[in-house]
Amino acid sequence: MKDLIVIIGTIMLGVFIFNMMVGSDENSLKNISRDVMSETVKAFEQEAQP
Repeated sequence: MKDLIVIIGTIMLGVFIFNMMVGSDENSLKNISRDVMSETVKAFEQEAQP
């Protein structure tokens, strides 16, 4: 029984970490890094304009 609880907890933790990294949530690392890259590109474009 203890092993089953550990396995279920491990699976739940894996799902949580996966969603935090690449999920569709606004606060996922994928969406945050996309926003940061977008802001960086905008900053470079503004600096390149005379």
